[in-house]
Amino acid sequence: MREFVYEVVWETMEKGKNSDRCLHAIWEREQALTAKQRSYMKRLSYGTIERCIELDAVLNRFSKVPVSRMESSVRTVLRMALYELRYMEQAPDAAVCNEAVNLIRKEDGSRYAGFVNGILRNYLRKKDETEPKEDWVKYSIPKPLMDHLSGQYGKKTAKKIAAAFLERESGITLHINTNRISLEEYIALLTEKEIVSEPGIYMEDALRVFGVQDVALLPGYDEGLFFVQDESSMLPARCAGIHPGDTVVDLCSAPGGKALHALQLLGGSGLLSARDVSAKKMKQIQENISRMGYENVECKVWDGTITDEEWKERADVILADVPCSGIGIIGRKPEIKYRALEQADTLAALQRKICQASVGMLKRGGVFLYSTCTINRKENEENVVWLEEHCDLKRSSLDEFLPETLKNKMTKEGMLQMLPGLQKSDGFFVARLIKR
Repeated sequence: MREFVYEVVWETMEKGKNSDRCLHAIWEREQALTAKQRSYMKRLSYGTIERCIELDAVLNRFSKVPVSRMESSVRTVLRMALYELRYMEQAPDAAVCNEAVNLIRKEDGSRYAGFVNGILRNYLRKKDETEPKEDWVKYSIPKPLMDHLSGQYGKKTAKKIAAAFLERESGITLHINTNRISLEEYIALLTEKEIVSEPGIYMEDALRVFGVQDVALLPGYDEGLFFVQDESSMLPARCAGIHPGDTVVDLCSAPGGKALHALQLLGGSGLLSARDVSAKKMKQIQENISRMGYENVECKVWDGTITDEEWKERADVILADVPCSGIGIIGRKPEIKYRALEQADTLAALQRKICQASVGMLKRGGVFLYSTCTINRKENEENVVWLEEHCDLKRSSLDEFLPETLKNKMTKEGMLQMLPGLQKSDGFFVARLIKR
């Protein structure tokens, strides 16, 4: 089991790969793994990646060789073992140490076995002295990112955001297709199967289910009664005010939740043009659209930075959920935090380029819905100001589309910033603009 976790952690932290893809690749390869084993793998691998900064700070107290200078195999094994000792209770401490020694022998021979064993045993003797004092270490978030969040939102709010990133998310959020079944009727189907669920917090079509390993096994999956979508990701289509008969363009459509939500609001009428630069991702979107039974849609492999002259002033609504630094979803994708700030400046320029190339498809008086899953003002509020100055767009209030709990001065002015720790949600930003 631990060798599979090692593979996920090493590929993610040493090679910069996507942890979720690494984990699911192993699950597809190792079909015999039980649900309990998969749950253990996910917790240990994600937890180790998530807590790396704190783990490294603790390890550096007990090692003469800094973690940054260790062999990659050694630091991976030590990080895993230390996380298990600090945050998991399935195995006795001695067993964790022994398994770590066995793992490093398997990965790198016997030359580091004594080193790994010595550090872990020393930690167990003095673990009460290892609590971090600095906030950025305590919340295991890179110091530049912690400073950035403090500069934008203040230290108190930054700590709430950082703490929320570490909270274990439970359940999977479903978007119920209310064109085919009511929320109450679907809850009744789940109750018959003894599946625990609860309504969403902000969206009336949302339902959170618990203890589910594979959504394809839920009742109504093949019939298109639901699709997986977090509540924050339901904001773009909702705030766009899509009506039956509208023509809608969904830019950067993958993974497809916005497209499916837009099609639900269109109710079989109008037209949706779902676009993404990746042919592989577009194929996945097509599969989901087919499962849901929608036909009033075109799926188009398209680079959003290129103007589509054939669509000039055809769209009533454009959904522009642009590529972003992803700081708002660090709680679900922990490796993002290790490179988010480095990408932010480049991404802000790309976001503007996509918007400027696509706004020509919008009719006069049409809605341009800009959204990201980050909490970085340069990619959010500053880009909205830029859009008003360069793209013939003007902000429009969000209040008529939001529940009372989300309305504030900012939403009245056409923007909403969801912050982890303040709202029960991922970090997400939406802005509603009208073409002059």
